[in-house]
Amino acid sequence: MATDQRVAFITGAARGIGMAIAETFVAERCSVAVADLDHEEAQAVTRRLDPEGARALALPLDVTDSASVDAAIESTAQTFGRLDALVNVAGTINPQPSEEITDKDWSDLIAVHLDGTFRCCRAAHSELKKSDTAAIVSISSVAATVGIPKRLSYSAAKAGIEGLTRVLAVEWADANIRVNAVAPGYTMTKRMEGTIASGLLDETQVTRLIPMRRFAHPSEIADAVYFLASQRASYITGQTLYVDGGSVVNSHW
Repeated sequence: MATDQRVAFITGAARGIGMAIAETFVAERCSVAVADLDHEEAQAVTRRLDPEGARALALPLDVTDSASVDAAIESTAQTFGRLDALVNVAGTINPQPSEEITDKDWSDLIAVHLDGTFRCCRAAHSELKKSDTAAIVSISSVAATVGIPKRLSYSAAKAGIEGLTRVLAVEWADANIRVNAVAPGYTMTKRMEGTIASGLLDETQVTRLIPMRRFAHPSEIADAVYFLASQRASYITGQTLYVDGGSVVNSHW
């Protein structure tokens, strides 16, 4: 299934922001590997995005397992004949008071967000350096910059992703691999809808802290990711683009 179109490998692509990113890349005529721990959901996404099965590939992926990551990257390159973009989205969240975080709670979340991003970047390097338009975009969060209660391990992981982004941008510039991050604010995914419906989050209270007075739509995050991965951003590397409706610059938290 070799292709002349750009090829993107997207982690956590079976739902939420990751799925929106896959949709945007396909709409822009890219081929995509929809990689996710939930392989059945990933398959459902690829069937919807590409019924003919020519431009979307569903892959099982556990970003906490180097062998799984290496195999998925290799399958993508073998199937499409190339790899041009890596988008690191896979993540989880476990809100709790900082003093109650166990060693396992901490290491499990770091293993997915920060370690998983590193594993995917490392595995993709050899294929990306063959591309003339190579780019990595990782999902950070406003939590990397502002202190959000009960998000200690999540915030630390996202801050780590931004540090990783800066270092790789410098190291891998000689290989013509650009490395950037996108930091979403509150985004109305299905998971967020469930959180609001359960009463765990007060939408009205949160919206008051956002200058644009609304949550982001997943497609708005996806558009920012696609921009940074595209040649429209050909001289941008080592940056974090905050897509947050003005939340981080708001002085009225």
